[in-house]
This record gives sequence, C-alpha cells and structure tokens, in this order.
Amino acid sequence: MPKNRKRIQVQIYSKGTGKPKSYSIPLRIIGWWIFGLVIIVLGFMFWLPDNMINLKNFRIFEISKEQRAMQLTANKLEKQISEANSQIEGGRNLRNKIDKLAGISHKLKNEESELSKDFTDSEHIKKTLETLRKMRTALMEDEQYAKSLPLLHPVREHKNITNGFGMIHDPLTNRQLLHRGVDFAIKEGDTVIATGDGIIDAIINHKYGFGTSLEIQHSPRIKTIYSHLQNVLVQAGKPVKKGQAVAVAGKSGSVLWPVLHYEVHFDNQPINPEDYFITP
Repeated sequence: MPKNRKRIQVQIYSKGTGKPKSYSIPLRIIGWWIFGLVIIVLGFMFWLPDNMINLKNFRIFEISKEQRAMQLTANKLEKQISEANSQIEGGRNLRNKIDKLAGISHKLKNEESELSKDFTDSEHIKKTLETLRKMRTALMEDEQYAKSLPLLHPVREHKNITNGFGMIHDPLTNRQLLHRGVDFAIKEGDTVIATGDGIIDAIINHKYGFGTSLEIQHSPRIKTIYSHLQNVLVQAGKPVKKGQAVAVAGKSGSVLWPVLHYEVHFDNQPINPEDYFITP
C-alpha cells in the first residue's frame, strides 16, 4: 500500500456564496520550494558579480560629494577672511588719519619718520607706474603678441575654482597630488573660449584621466590646455582668436561632476593661471 504522505490543505473562498475551492499540497513539495529559495538567495550573496554591486563606488561618490562641499566652504571662508582683512586695513588707515588730525603723538621724530616712509612709498609707486608704461608701450608696438597672451578666463562663470594650482588632496586615491592647473566648477554644456590668439596644436581623446582635451599654442613659449570637455568646436592646425568659442564643457575622463581643468605652460613648464587673469 502507498504511504500516506503529509499534506497541507488550502481552501480558497470566493466573494460570493459558492463552494470554496480546496487544494491539497504535499509537505514535501513545499519543502523543496523553500530549499530552492534558500539556494537562490545564497547564490546572490556569494556569487553576485562585482560589477553589479560595488560598495567602493558608492563610497567614492560620498567622498567626492564631501570633498566638493568642503572646497566650496573653504572658498567662502577665504572670501570672508579677505573682506575682513580689507575692513581691518581700512579701519587702521582711518584711525591713523584721525590720530593725525587730532594731534596725537605728533612728535617731530615721528613726523620725520612718516614723511620718510611716504617719500619711499611715492618712489616705489613711480617706479611701478614707469614699469607698467614700458610694458604697455611694448604690447602696443607688438599687437599680435599682445593678443596671443592668454589673459582671459576660459569660461564665463569663473568665480568658483574648486581646485587651485599646487598640491591638492585627491579623494579617489586619498593622496596629496601635484595639480598643474585650476579647476572651474561649471555646468555641463557651458562654452569654453580661447584665452588668447593661437593655433590649435592638438585634440586629445582619452577615456580616462583628463578625458577630451584641447591644446592651443599661443607663441613658441606659451601653451594652454583645456580638459574634461564634452566636445571640441575647432580643428587641429586651425587658428583661433581670443574670446572665440573652442569647446563645450563637460565631464569626460576621471571626474564625477562637470568641471573644466585649465593649464598654462611657459617653456613646457606649468605656471599658475590665476596670476595672469586680467579680469576679476
């Protein structure tokens, strides 16, 4: 005689008054279902491919977000400190003028010291103005060279520089790295302009690193580089004018948000671009 296997009775009642439907499921079948579900769960836990869930990627996004927030805060604090210093200096100058008007500490020796200092400052100002006049004259005599100097900002929205020139902390590697230019926080699709007259020296497309980059040769000794571009609007070997649109900003390469990396090279050595911007 066949064995009486254990079963589970399931009855399903309809909304009406009809007779309920009855199902009898062997306990052995339910056990196999549970066993199969456990195997599937364990399989996902131990054999799920790394490229589907990678906790490190989530951590990178968190670190990058924190880094950007810290950089923005630091920029705001630096601006506030600069404004405070200006106010302090203005207050100090005003106090000195009031002291002089009130006749405070106006001994002969102090007066002579102040006059000597004013004379020295005056001579320094005269020498500076003379140097600027000579530079202006030289640039006016060589208009082509003057136009080739990369003195403009490469993007219209240039107030927010997230990384400056020099040593910076890289959140992706958690190391101090040499930063050869400046990074502008931009919107994807912003226009990038040539900072001076020149020739398109190279257009470089890298999947990683600096992504799509553009190089402009302004003179035999001066070159500028624009990186993390979305696309380039000019052709290699073609001339460009100062202020001309040359590319569209983006986030190509190893970046997590839209950014423009900008470098200035003099005799193949990177220099700080911020020292040469002529507009505030």
